[in-house]
Order: sequence, then C-alpha cells, then structure tokens
Amino acid sequence: MRKGSCREVLALFTFLSVGAFISMNAPLVHAGASTCAAGGAAVVVGQNNPAIDLPAVQAAVDGNLSVALQGTFDFGDSGRIVLSCDVEISGRSGATIRNGEWDFYTPRPNAAPAVAGPKVSISNIDFVQARGAAIHLVYSGGASISHNVIEDMRSRVVSVSPPISERAAIVVGPNLVGPINTFIPNLVSGDIDVSDNVIDILPPDPTITRATGMFVSMYIGADVRIERNVVTGNTRTGLAILDGKADGNGRGSVLIAGNVVRSSVPVGFNRNLGPRAPIGIVTGFNNIAGPGTDPTVAMIPVLIEDNTIELGDPGYTGSNATSPMGLIDIWNGAFIADNVITLHGHSVSTTKRTDTSGGILATASHQVLFHNTVMGEGCNAIRIGGTVDGQERLDNVGKANNVLAFQAFAGGYAKCADVWLEPASHDNVMVGNSGTVIDDGVNNNVTGFAPVKGGVGVEVSEASQDAAQAESMGFD
Repeated sequence: MRKGSCREVLALFTFLSVGAFISMNAPLVHAGASTCAAGGAAVVVGQNNPAIDLPAVQAAVDGNLSVALQGTFDFGDSGRIVLSCDVEISGRSGATIRNGEWDFYTPRPNAAPAVAGPKVSISNIDFVQARGAAIHLVYSGGASISHNVIEDMRSRVVSVSPPISERAAIVVGPNLVGPINTFIPNLVSGDIDVSDNVIDILPPDPTITRATGMFVSMYIGADVRIERNVVTGNTRTGLAILDGKADGNGRGSVLIAGNVVRSSVPVGFNRNLGPRAPIGIVTGFNNIAGPGTDPTVAMIPVLIEDNTIELGDPGYTGSNATSPMGLIDIWNGAFIADNVITLHGHSVSTTKRTDTSGGILATASHQVLFHNTVMGEGCNAIRIGGTVDGQERLDNVGKANNVLAFQAFAGGYAKCADVWLEPASHDNVMVGNSGTVIDDGVNNNVTGFAPVKGGVGVEVSEASQDAAQAESMGFD
C-alpha cells in the first residue's frame, strides 16, 4: 500500500552509492549524546541485504544530521537502527524498509536523563513487515514522524503461555519497555508531531495480538500533534495518546485532529486489559491513574476534533463479541468537537458497566462535547462517568451532538440509552434535540432528550422530562 503523494527530498551534499558510507568528517558536539555530528548530509542506497544495509544506515545516522534513504533496505529478522543523535531521515523516491524489529529506536537511558533526548524526524518511508514497532522512540526531545506507510507488520511475542503478542506501528515514549507509571523528566519532551501516516496493523488472530496504531505517552512539556493519520485493523486502540503534563514553564498541549481509525474486528484483544476492544482513540491519564480520577486536577489544553472512527462488524453473529468504543477521554477540560463515530456493537458483549460499548466515554470533568455525530449500535452514544463506579464527574457540557442514527441496545444491561450520566455525576449540562437519556446523577441540567421508556432508566431527571415536554410543544 504505497502512497501516491510526492516524496519530499532533503537538500543533499554527499551521495552514498552501493550502500557504502562516506564520512563527512564533521565535528562531534551534541548535548544529547557523547558523540554526534554537528552538520552534514548523506544518501544511503538500499541493497536489500541486512549485512550491508544495517551498518550503512547506522553509520549514516551516527555521522550526519540529515540522511536520505533511496531504494529498498532489508533490516533482517530483528535488526534495528539505534538513534542517539539529532537526525532527519527521509525516504528518497519511495524508499522501502523491509523487516527489522523496532526498526528505528532510541533506547531508554539507564538513569533519569540530565538533558532532553535526540530530536528525530522520519518521513516518506514505507515499512513492510516490521516486527513489534516500526518506529520506537523511548527517549525523545522532539519527534516529527510523517508521510510514512507501515503495513504487513509482524507481531512481537511478549508472553508465551498463553501466547500473547503485540504490534504498535509508532511509539513515542516508554509504553513498550516500562515501567510506565512514573513521569521521568527529559524522557519525552519538545514538539511531538505524528501526521499523515498510513498504518495497517491487522494480525491473523485479533484475540491474541494487541494491535495498536500508535502510543504517545509519559511526556512532560511536550506539544503533541496527532493529525491526518489513517489507522486500520487495530485490535486494541487505534490512537493511544496517553499521560502527559506541563513543564515548569507551563508548556504542554495535545491536538488530535483529522485522523481516521477503522477496524471491523468483532472480537478484539482484551487479555489482562479492560474489556472494551477495539477502541478508536484513548487519550488522557491512563498509565498514571491518580490524576484521571480527580476532577480538581488542572490538565494541559487538549483539543480532539474532526476525527472519523468506524468500528465493529454489523454482520457478526457469534456469541463472543467484545465491546467497541469510539473515543475515551481522560483529560479534564478537553474540547471534543466534530468527530464522526460509527460503531457496530453487539448486545451480548454488554453485561455490566465496565464492558459497555459506545461512542464517547467522557470519563473526566470540565469537558466540552460539541457537534459530534455517533451512529450505529451500542449501549451509549455518550456517557459521562468515571472509569470506576462512584467517581465524581462534574461541569461537563454537551451540545449539538447528533445521535439520530444511533440505536441503543434494548433489554439486557439496564443502562443502555443514547446518553447516560452515571451516579456521582453532577452539575453537567446536556443539550440535544433527540434521543434518550438516563440521568443517575445530581443537579444535572438535561434538555432536549426523552427519558428511556419501558421501565429502564427510571432515574431520569425532572429537567429531562420537562425538556421533552417543552420540545413536544414546539419549544427548543
């Protein structure tokens, strides 16, 4: 699946033929590593031979700030390029890298780093049959990963009995190496831009492989931009943009915009994890759970807009379906707008509050949900609630969200409705012009929805009922 767009070509000053490396003899100075080139550019021509390609590319990235790859490279069964220095790596005229394991990799320092990691740019490369991950930047002072194609991945075995494997096309942060429950200063920071990549990660058996489009996690003082990526075949999460916080200067933000996530997997991966799978986007405090449970914690600015998510198989007739979930947000104060989510859940998969399928699970406070569209079948189109029962969620506002083409499950689990405000939610505002609501909270202002009928969801607020009556009289 090679992209049809033109390849960007770096300004080049040295040409490497037949895969050989010619040194620029540049002075070696960079704070992020003991010996890094201060300048220089190089071209490496792939020979489709691991014995030649690996040492040639490694020497080029060690000795130059700019490296252009041309032709086809083979990194062997488990070869990888270790990036210790600032470098821009770009494909030239459709460069392809075959095989490898964690093909481009920045290792985690043995101790908390005193300085930020290398700044790495990787663009316009086709990765074919990379194992585990194609790009894995554990230690990063900034990353630009754009216009790459990652396809036909191989899984990396992480547990033998029972067999569990993983594949995550792009990883920025320590999510695959752990521990991932502690912020480490200087580990991940700077500008993190992952954009315009095309990723297919579908494994042969979705139930034993955690297939994730990308992880970005455990960053401090980073401005994270995830834009216009296309991810297909995820068995777990398409985009997992997780824990981050501001630095001492207040720098830090997240933008997730214009991405497409599609997976028709009816039985996703949920071993030793939450029961929901596949998931389109998960973002916010996940590895570090504490801030995600506290509505008083001020978090970095987050905007999630104009994403398209399509999950599930409407024709599946089996009895072991998992619960697809479009978008899970765990950022206080996030703005979630203009996303279009289509999911095909199956009622057999929803038996309790922890395995409900749905469009948007807003599991934080002070969020704004505006002009999102949720279609298909599931338990809830929009749900306001914590990740565990009884978590306080307040001051969320939902307005002009379209659930006309969403069908909440009938029967079975008693909390399936277009909108569900969980117990311990309070002082939230939900304004709509159609759909059903279950309000189990306190002092929520719900207008424009009708209470669920048939004895399900009797805890509908008076505000909701009054609004339904007003709507029937022609008032908005």
